[in-house]
Amino acid sequence: MTLRSHPIFCFALLTPGIPEYLASSSSFLTLATSPLFFFLQIAINVGQYTAGALLVREAVIRWKKGWGTVFLLGLAYGITEEGLGDNTLFTSNHGAEGVLGWFGRYAGVNWVWSTGVLAYHVIFSVGLPILLLSLALPATRGRSLLGRRGIILALVALAGATLTETVLVAAEFHFWMGWPLLCGASIAIAVLVVAAYRAPARLWAPRNPRPTLRGWQVGAIGFAFFPIAFFFEYGFTSTRIPPSALIVVEVAVFAVLLEVVRRGIGTSGNERLLVDLAFGFVLFLAIFRLLVTLPIPVTLPLLALVLVFFFRLRRAYAPEPEKPPVGAAGLAGG
Repeated sequence: MTLRSHPIFCFALLTPGIPEYLASSSSFLTLATSPLFFFLQIAINVGQYTAGALLVREAVIRWKKGWGTVFLLGLAYGITEEGLGDNTLFTSNHGAEGVLGWFGRYAGVNWVWSTGVLAYHVIFSVGLPILLLSLALPATRGRSLLGRRGIILALVALAGATLTETVLVAAEFHFWMGWPLLCGASIAIAVLVVAAYRAPARLWAPRNPRPTLRGWQVGAIGFAFFPIAFFFEYGFTSTRIPPSALIVVEVAVFAVLLEVVRRGIGTSGNERLLVDLAFGFVLFLAIFRLLVTLPIPVTLPLLALVLVFFFRLRRAYAPEPEKPPVGAAGLAGG
């Protein structure tokens, strides 16, 4: 009842719950080692992820748009966080990007890393939370969650969290992107927002009225999406294959997988398929990060919660048993 009556709180659990804490980019262990930083980190994460995804959702509803606009605004959010905040799109010594801090780097931008991390934010930071909120709380579908004050507060929270993160990165890594990159990133964000506003409402709308894919197929697509990305991004760093070629192939693979989903997901009666698709994405992230954090599986409790959440969500959209034809019972008894 608490989540149903407080959808924004539910949304705050999904963001930054999935992209940060389930992914172990932020850890609950920090509460024991550095409580002050733990709460600062929560404030920054909520200010970025929750406020950012709420603003995207609000824009899509108020502008009467669809998933194409979600993707475009998700890219804008990703540039805001990873470019203006974390600076991982530009710095080569942050550590998060690893070898991709130099492989595919041109004109101060880590292009190979940017391709994967922006796709990550489009899906995990923006797309999945919006989708899962609509599935978990159907009453919120198409309903605005923010008034004018809420929108202003979310914008202030996003700007404040991003600025705070910029200061922390500058203090720790002694890095400043410079005015050209700052202006370039800001222009890119503005262009994406305008494109999202002007995009057709049915951009990337499902093609068929009824689903043609099966649950295991969409789950497999979700699960395999980012392993494919990792393969193209990290599997060829010691070869002579140009980074630009890898980016083109990676983006093409992303486009093909998304097109398969668009053609087969359907526009109605597809809730369980959407649950399976989301579960595929989240399950890969959970298992991958669980293995990364071994031998201390700090994300194991979150993985358990994820399994319970999706089990209950899938059960809520279980197909109703087929009813016997009218008169069948009488014929059987006759």
